[in-house]
Amino acid sequence: MNLLLISRPGIPLLRSLRESETAWDAIRFYGPVSLSIGVYIPVSTLAGAISLASDLKYFLKKYTTDHLFQIKPGVYYTAALTRSRYLTRSDDMSEDWPFKLVYWVENLGRVIRVKKEDWNSEEILYLTSETGENRANPICDNAELPGGYLLEVWCTKPEFEIV
Repeated sequence: MNLLLISRPGIPLLRSLRESETAWDAIRFYGPVSLSIGVYIPVSTLAGAISLASDLKYFLKKYTTDHLFQIKPGVYYTAALTRSRYLTRSDDMSEDWPFKLVYWVENLGRVIRVKKEDWNSEEILYLTSETGENRANPICDNAELPGGYLLEVWCTKPEFEIV
């Protein structure tokens, strides 16, 4: 379980969090990692990640466009789905979960959300073949592409219908 904070365009997120004593006190022992798209914070439990996001609520609204919870390598949940899963204590999330999005997060901070079934796989091939090889990164197995990150995000039905 990890927390990914996606920064607003032009905001060096980790530096902004370090400048705030309150935010830095909340995250410094987790070993946050600065990324071109924001900050990745390793957390050991779902409850810990939700609690940390709650502690950072003011800073999330001020400095980020979104925050996601990494459930397993390559799979992220939205905040709403994470809270719902935690409150119902359900662990029945299988690979056939119907509400999946693809987030293309550009290094400049812009986030493009597309329903997974609408995402053109040729676009993925084009983006990955530009460099010929993907670079490894902490947030997803080999998903950093030229210009940004490609993330699979599971969401709730209302979030899915809005996209």
